[in-house]
This record gives sequence, structure tokens and C-alpha cells, in this order.
Amino acid sequence: MNYQTLHQMNLQSIFGENPWEQEDTFLKDRAYRKRMFSDTCRQMCDHVADVCDSEEYDGSCMYDEYPDPTAIERLAQKAYAKCGSPEPSDMCRNMVTALLYDEICYRRCRRRNFKRRLQPR
Repeated sequence: MNYQTLHQMNLQSIFGENPWEQEDTFLKDRAYRKRMFSDTCRQMCDHVADVCDSEEYDGSCMYDEYPDPTAIERLAQKAYAKCGSPEPSDMCRNMVTALLYDEICYRRCRRRNFKRRLQPR
């Protein structure tokens, strides 16, 4: 038995037949959790996703190894401004910031996994 066959057997025993099944399960779970949010929180999620969409490019502060806190705060302010709250509420700002951190983490993981798939083995 050669190394390549042994390596494939180990991957199949770990990941099953479909190596992307775990990612599909994660995405379904994430979508289900978002459906459980209140209407206000879902709207905040949409605004945060819009801000992250505009910042999704090579060299963006979202993809830095150690993101600059000032740049992340600017993104949170953009998302909070899109929410349209007339007066700053600490609770809403904290919620938008937490949703932003979650969205950035998700996008960083998605980008990392995509780049790994592109690299030849």
C-alpha cells in the first residue's frame, strides 16, 4: 500500500465521502441560527453584511492577521449608521459590533478555506 492510498483512507475515515459535508452542515446551522434572530437583529445582520461586502477585497483590514481596532471600529460605525438609529444606544452599538466580529470571523474562515482549495497539493 502506498502513502497516497493510506492518506486518502485516513481522510475518508475523518471526513466521510464528502469532505465539504462539514462546511455544508456549518452553513446550514448558521442560516438556521440567523432565522431565529428577532427582526431588528436580522436587519442589523443585513447591514453588517453590506458593510463587510464593501470591504471584501485583497488588502482589506478584515483579512489582516491582526486587524487594527480603529479600522474595525470604523466598520462598526458604518454598520451602525446604516441601521438608522437616531441616537446612539450602547446596547445597539455593542450588538452591531458583536455581529460585525462574527461576520468578519466567518468571512476570514471562508476565505482561508477557499485559498487552501486553490493551492495544489
